[in-house]
Amino acid sequence: MIENKQVSILLVGIGGYGNNYVRDLLEADDNRASIAGVVEVNPDSCRYVQQLRDKGIPFYTDMESFYAESQADLAIISTPIQFHCQHVCTALSHGSHVLCEKPLAATVQEAQTMMEARDRSGKFVAVGYNLSFNNQILALKQDILAGLYGKPKRLKSIVLWRRALSYFQSGWKGKRKSASGAWILDSVAHNATAHFLHNMVYLTGPATDRSANPLNATVELYRANDIETFDTCTMKVKTDNGADIYFYTSHTILDNEGPIFHFEFERATITFAEGLNDNRITAEFHDGSQKVYASTGTTQTEDKLRVCIDAIVSGSGQVPCGLEAAYSQLLAVNAAMDAIPQAPGYPESLVHLDDETNAVWVEGLADTLKRCFDEWKLPSETGTAWAAPAKHVDFAGYREFRG
Repeated sequence: MIENKQVSILLVGIGGYGNNYVRDLLEADDNRASIAGVVEVNPDSCRYVQQLRDKGIPFYTDMESFYAESQADLAIISTPIQFHCQHVCTALSHGSHVLCEKPLAATVQEAQTMMEARDRSGKFVAVGYNLSFNNQILALKQDILAGLYGKPKRLKSIVLWRRALSYFQSGWKGKRKSASGAWILDSVAHNATAHFLHNMVYLTGPATDRSANPLNATVELYRANDIETFDTCTMKVKTDNGADIYFYTSHTILDNEGPIFHFEFERATITFAEGLNDNRITAEFHDGSQKVYASTGTTQTEDKLRVCIDAIVSGSGQVPCGLEAAYSQLLAVNAAMDAIPQAPGYPESLVHLDDETNAVWVEGLADTLKRCFDEWKLPSETGTAWAAPAKHVDFAGYREFRG
């Protein structure tokens, strides 16, 4: 427990998504936290770099330099995927709790290394899946755990988020490995929309800080951009609680849609559509009654900061989404990529570049994925001409991504 003292925070990576943590910490009314230092090789990538410098916050190019002269109660890791394992383990070895952005790592073997480092340190590692720190989702999960809706039967989510060519020019987006040979495995299902695959296994997990365990999956992966991994993913996952989980996502569409989800339980159907009904989650029981979960209106980083600071100040060390809770998403994506090492493409006649958005899109893909979502099917099950045969993946004993 920290009494009469601010929680000191080390920010590792302040460009890209890391900007959001800097913004919320600079603007926060909560005076329980302060920024002890920043690790960033390219500080000018942060929109708030001058404000940080004006406050006299020290900058470093690596974590060891910071820890050589200072300490932090919490390290926030917002670096590319290939650095998560190294940066988390470094922070733990120097006595910091950790909030690491999703996904927790590139590979399952890295996740196992991180679990061992956490256990040695006695500190927590939170993994920044936004929904798992949000009170709207946490309230829903508590009702699911309490048995209000009965057992989960089948769940589905669809997320169609366009990405321009510039998105894939960061140096690591869509890459399998870095120049140094480290696994990255960035993809639509392991980065931007990973939240929504994770959310389904998380909500059906057996405890607040646990997810359902995936047993096997049937998977189809596709690629339209000139990348090394895939930009469209469809999968059906069987979990250890008997539920089937369907996930549909793509970066190669013209118009953004989603996330939209539809969850069927023994006693109710739970639905959500981004931008509709004030972003409420609605549970409709089979008898016609409803329970509504209102949107909290908080930012993603506000939720994660609040939960982690609470866990440190109270001394509980309890976070809803740690390494174990995040592991199921990683396991599913790793095993899918081992089963389909090279994602097939589409007929050239269907692949276009939109002049207005400078994004690659596939003619008819959005309609196909929405049909699959409606019918609880994969593309190959709908007679779609370009669909490749689905691959079945068994997760039993899967402990290493081989590539």
